[in-house]
Amino acid sequence: MSGVIVHRTYRHKLILAPEKEGLCRRIAGCCRLVYNCGLEQRKLGYAATGRGIGYKAHTYFLKEAKAAEGFEFLREAPAHCLQQALKDLDDAYTRFFSGQNRYPRPRRRGENDSFRFPDGDPKQIGVHEPGRHNQVRLPKLGWTAVRNSYPRLARRPWNVRPEEWEGPRLFEDELKSVTVRREADGWYVSFCCEVELPDPGRGTGEAVGIDRGVANSVAQSNGEMFHLPVITEAEWRTIASLQRIVNRRRKGSRNREKTKGRLGRYRQRLARRKHDALHKLTRDLSRRFSLAAIEELRIKNMTASAKGTIEEPGKNVAAKAGLNRAILDQCWGEFERQLNYKMTWAGGEVWEAPARNSSNECEACGYVDPENRESQAVFVCKSCGHERHADVNAANVVLLRVGRGEGKLISSKPSGGTPGRGETTPSQRAKVRNACEDPAVLKTPERRGPSRKRTARAQATSTPLAA
Repeated sequence: MSGVIVHRTYRHKLILAPEKEGLCRRIAGCCRLVYNCGLEQRKLGYAATGRGIGYKAHTYFLKEAKAAEGFEFLREAPAHCLQQALKDLDDAYTRFFSGQNRYPRPRRRGENDSFRFPDGDPKQIGVHEPGRHNQVRLPKLGWTAVRNSYPRLARRPWNVRPEEWEGPRLFEDELKSVTVRREADGWYVSFCCEVELPDPGRGTGEAVGIDRGVANSVAQSNGEMFHLPVITEAEWRTIASLQRIVNRRRKGSRNREKTKGRLGRYRQRLARRKHDALHKLTRDLSRRFSLAAIEELRIKNMTASAKGTIEEPGKNVAAKAGLNRAILDQCWGEFERQLNYKMTWAGGEVWEAPARNSSNECEACGYVDPENRESQAVFVCKSCGHERHADVNAANVVLLRVGRGEGKLISSKPSGGTPGRGETTPSQRAKVRNACEDPAVLKTPERRGPSRKRTARAQATSTPLAA
C-alpha cells in the first residue's frame, strides 16, 4: 500500500565562528528591514490608492532598493532570503484577511532574527557530502558545523576515514527549505523535508475522550490524568529578579545584554520543559488510541481580558487575568495541534464535540444540572447518584457526544483525498459510533451503570437544555 506524504523538520544547532555569527546577524537584520519596509509600504499604498500591493510588485521594488544609494548593505544578504521575507509578509496578510491571525506587526531585533533558503537544490545547499560529516553548506556562510543534537547522528569512529563514513544523515528524503533562526542560546538550522511515511493502517481501534482543564491538564475517559509542568512561585521570583536587573542596567551597555541573555536562556529552559512534556503526552496518545474526542474550545474568547472600557469597566479584572494566565499556561491550543498531526501520522482521527454543559452532564444517565458538580474534583449526579471524578466524567461525556454524532472531524490525511475539518462521511461516522459504543471503552470499574428503569425515569424528570 502507498504511504502518506508529510513535511517534517529536523532541527540542529549551528556551531558558528564569530565572523559567521556576525554575518548571520546582518542577514537577519536585512530580512527584518525588508519586512518592516514592505509592511509600511503596504499601509501607505492602501491609504493613498485604496488598493494593496502584492508580492510581485514588492519584489520589483526590492531590486530598486538594493540599487539605491545608502542601501548597498542589502546586497550582502542572499536574494532568496530577502524575497522570502516579503513572502512571509504576503502570507501574514493572507492569514489576516482569512481571520486566522491578527494584523501583521513589525518585526523586532532579538525576537525575529531568522532567514530562510527556499531552494533545496544541491547547488545551493550542500549536505551529506563525503568528508563533511555533520556539516552543511549554506549560501554566503559556506561549510558550517552542526552539533550532534540527536542520538541518531552517531559520531564518526576515529579509525574510519571521513570519505568512507556512511553513518546516519542529518535528514532523510527530499529537502524543501532550510531556515536559520537565532534563539537565546545560539543559532539553529531547521531542514524542512518532504517525507513519505508508510501507510499507518487503522490503528489500535480504541477510542478515548479527553477533557482539558487547569487543575488537571488532561483527563482521559479511562481515568488517567496528566499534569503539565507549570512555572512555580520560585521560578516566577527568579524571572522577576532577572527582569529588575535588566531594568537597572543602562540601555546599550554590555552588562544589560548579558543579563538579557541570562533571562532569555532561563525562559527558554522553562518553555522547552513544557514542550517536551507535551510531545511525550501526545505521542503516547497517538500510539495507544486510534480515535480521540476533545472539546470544541474557543480559547481566544475564553482568555479575553475583562477590563472593559472607560464607560463600562469590567468586574473582577484581576481574578480574570489570573484565570487567563492559568489557561494559557496549559497550552490547550498547542496540545490540540500536536495531537492532530500525530494521530494522523499514526492512522488515527481527532474529533471535536460541543463543550456546552459537558462538566454538568452525567455520563451514566445524561442528567444535566450545575449542582451535579459539587467541587472541582467531585461529581455526584442528583438524579441517579453516579459518582466519579468530575474531569473523568467530562471526558466520558465528550466521548459519548462524538459517538452520538454530535462531533466533527478536525484531522485529515496529509496525502489528500479525505474529508477536511468539519467534513465527514457516513462510513466515518459509523466507525466512530462503533468505537465509542465499545463496552470495553466505556466500562467504568468503580461503579456499575444505572438500570434501564432508572435511566428512563431520570430522562423523564430532567429539564431540557436551553437552545
